[in-house]
Amino acid sequence: MNLRNTIAVALLCSAAIVVAARDARAAAAPSAPRDITAADNPAGNGTYRITHGPYLQGLTADGVTVVFTTSERGFSRVEVRRGGTGGIRTCVSVKDGLVAAYDTANAIRLDSLEAATEYEYRIVSTRIDSFEPYRVTYGESVTTPWYAFRTPDPAARSFSFVAMNDIHDTPEKCRRLLENQPLDSIDMVFYVGDMMNYFERPEQPYESFIDVSVDLFARHKPFAVVRGNHETRGRLARTYDRYIHNTPEGRYYGFYTFGDTAVVMLDCGEDKPDSHDVYAGLAAFDAYRLEQVRWLREVIRSREFRRARHRIVLLHIPPVDERMAPQDEALVSGMMEWHGNVHWGEILLPLLGRTHIDLMITAHQHSFHLLPAMKGVHDFPIIINDNRSAMTVRCDGGGVHVKVTDMDGTVKLDTTFD
Repeated sequence: MNLRNTIAVALLCSAAIVVAARDARAAAAPSAPRDITAADNPAGNGTYRITHGPYLQGLTADGVTVVFTTSERGFSRVEVRRGGTGGIRTCVSVKDGLVAAYDTANAIRLDSLEAATEYEYRIVSTRIDSFEPYRVTYGESVTTPWYAFRTPDPAARSFSFVAMNDIHDTPEKCRRLLENQPLDSIDMVFYVGDMMNYFERPEQPYESFIDVSVDLFARHKPFAVVRGNHETRGRLARTYDRYIHNTPEGRYYGFYTFGDTAVVMLDCGEDKPDSHDVYAGLAAFDAYRLEQVRWLREVIRSREFRRARHRIVLLHIPPVDERMAPQDEALVSGMMEWHGNVHWGEILLPLLGRTHIDLMITAHQHSFHLLPAMKGVHDFPIIINDNRSAMTVRCDGGGVHVKVTDMDGTVKLDTTFD
């Protein structure tokens, strides 16, 4: 897949770092780090260890971001090799001339990869015991096992993914839903918002869904998070981008192409007006939604979007228009009472008319609905998924196939949009 974004933060991935790293560290401090092999310390069994991850984000035909945390502040790098053979490159993050270090949160981009190719990666991380202006003292190191992944094929004629939402801090539910999906055969997972209730604790994203994802698939296949309104709440909501790296430049919304399938991810914002008392003057989502619409206009004009055979839109809060009432009067009447639904309906539905969207996948309502295409209002079907189901979506020459199953594996929907 090709990600249409400008990379705002330079991330360095060079074989030269491998050659220079040990000498550079030795020059920085007499106690240069000693790398421990995976056989010596495969899972960080000492005091210094990998605490969460690794998990893959922002996979494209030529790169991927590896995300993980360590138990203490350190200097981390990712080694990558092609198909278990060949030379090893070492990748680090660099911003404004400084190599990222002395942190526990790590997001390292592996660039300059080849499309449709098998790769392996591993983490090498060294604790920093002391970080003074002219002296850095290193401590224990840890090296993970090698993990495999594959870069996408731009010429692919099929793309498949799992989508689920509204987990609300229930990792057991997250696990059950994922275990009912064909994780071995899909390309990635989209979490369509409200994976947490309110972001109050640093460990919360890991406990809610990231650790489960790592356990089941995310070391080898990526996930992306379509942020929900609940993830904008809580005193730590403004730190969510330390956990989620949907795009290299740091946006939650984005446009991707996976072979001949185009996917648009939008970031819904809150459900109530910015002026509502509960936001205490700290919300500006109306302008943010308009920013995304301006960006989406350019996406729609792009060659990648126009040439795509299939087009999918992902958004947590479903857009609504009063003309949709004949499709489901109770549902539409309820959504018309909420600013977020109405605003998205006003600014998004007219823009997407006649753009040949195959399917819009939404969430938020905690009840399942399929709204068939309605000419002149929404010229594409809209699925509103509930909080107890997950879906597998496959885009290929036969159309867009969707199978929705609940926590017990019962099939709620099995259909093809063509």
